Amino acid sequence: MKIDYLIVGQGLAGSLLAWKLMARGKRILVVDRDEEITSSKVAAGLVTPLSGSRPNISPAFENRLLSAKKFYWEAEEISGARFFHHLAIIKLFRDRVESTRWSSCDLSKESPLNPYLAPLTIEPKHLHSEYGGFEMKGGGWLNVPVFLEATRQHLLERASYAIGNVNADEIEVSEKCARWRNIEATKIIFAEGWRAGGNRFFDWLEMNNALGDILEVKIPELSELTKIVNRGAWLLPLGNGRFRTGSNYRHGTSSGLPEEEGRIQISEKLETITPHPYEVIDHQCAIRPIIRRSQIFCGVHPSEEKVAFFNGLGSKGVVNGPWYADRMVAHLEDKAPLPPEADIRGNLV
Repeated sequence: MKIDYLIVGQGLAGSLLAWKLMARGKRILVVDRDEEITSSKVAAGLVTPLSGSRPNISPAFENRLLSAKKFYWEAEEISGARFFHHLAIIKLFRDRVESTRWSSCDLSKESPLNPYLAPLTIEPKHLHSEYGGFEMKGGGWLNVPVFLEATRQHLLERASYAIGNVNADEIEVSEKCARWRNIEATKIIFAEGWRAGGNRFFDWLEMNNALGDILEVKIPELSELTKIVNRGAWLLPLGNGRFRTGSNYRHGTSSGLPEEEGRIQISEKLETITPHPYEVIDHQCAIRPIIRRSQIFCGVHPSEEKVAFFNGLGSKGVVNGPWYADRMVAHLEDKAPLPPEADIRGNLV
């Protein structure tokens, strides 16, 4: 079987790349382990224009947000599924220091922050808001598991998806192609998340993977809450008093299984958001791929022209991912340069 691209992994990175390559009319095959729990399936999928404890926004954010929304809307139309949701975000300050930082920032009409800010309107009895906050416009969330399943079905309809474990040791590379079993591909692209550290082609990358925990909880007193809440941690409404909440980064463990330590960490964070009691319905966790300082890396292998890499989308992957996937496809197909900070060939040490 001869194809243009073999993509290893159907997480967020692999799925985005698959859509972009199919839009170019390329023959692809995505091979995935089909695991029940992965970092993409557990990811919150939040779109937060203003993040962190300091008042700033990336100059590239608006362009990337518009690009991402356009992509998800088009994918929804093609697939018939709905996975991208507009939702305002309540940003609550954690302490007086954070409150002071925000109160002193420029909020004039010319400020890049201004389009994303609105007054805070909440019931103080439901949320810890003693230091104030604001409402963030332009936010929302991607239901990543629904997006991944819609992508899988789209690939299956085109005979472009297979369940399997691509072992890098089984790959033969020549000047002509990359071969895996009976598949000959012009290029093979690894988008396999944290497992990249064990891949013989990319085991030189500095990876510092971490376990991330997410809880699903029931809080009846917050049944009317329809906005995402962020106060160091986040609370995402699912309806009928059910929420997802997280998250954390736990290093030094590779079990990939829920542990009491993770549940306690998320519970403590949740209690800083709301005074109401809650019931834990579910606890999920997965290993996040973290490359250096949560850096996205992509491009062609430094010495193997038939082998490529697209990985490390991180917490802002929902917004940044489609933009970087466009850059990656343009690089592969048109030899366009990649952003220097993300080009794997320029970041060897």
